[in-house]
This record gives sequence, structure tokens and C-alpha cells, in this order.
Amino acid sequence: MHYRDFRDMREQRPLSELPADAEGFVRFKCLKCPRTGKVRLARLQERSTPDTWLVTILNTLLPKDCPDAKPNPWKSTPCGFCYRDLG
Repeated sequence: MHYRDFRDMREQRPLSELPADAEGFVRFKCLKCPRTGKVRLARLQERSTPDTWLVTILNTLLPKDCPDAKPNPWKSTPCGFCYRDLG
């Protein structure tokens, strides 16, 4: 049996805990395709409150042209878009 710890991926975190790189950017990647991206942390902080959940913010940033970014019948998104520097 293999054990993998997915706690960091499941755990809800507020925006106030989101780390930025040395240039002030939050970087994203997709676990299923080569998509990457970045947004200034200050820009996210302007648009949201410090206690906004990171999953909520991530869902607003999902690539619009990704066919997996739309929720399936089970209300989950099969897209692998995530915060690169978390978990």
C-alpha cells in the first residue's frame, strides 16, 4: 500500500497565508497540461479580503479556455490548475 499525504492540497487557507516570490508574484501551474501563470499578490489583495479562501480565488483565476475548468456533474473541476508554491 502506498501512502501519500494530500493534507496541504485539501486544507483551506486564507489569502493572508499565500506566499509570493521575491518579485511579489503568486505563480500557478497545471498538473495536467503545460499551462503556467502569475499574478501580483498585491493585485489579489486589492480584489479580495485577507480571509478569502484560496480555493475561491483560484476558481476565479481558472483558464477560461480550458475544457476541464468547468464543473462536472459532481461539482468538481477536473482541471489541474493550482498554486505552484503551495503544498
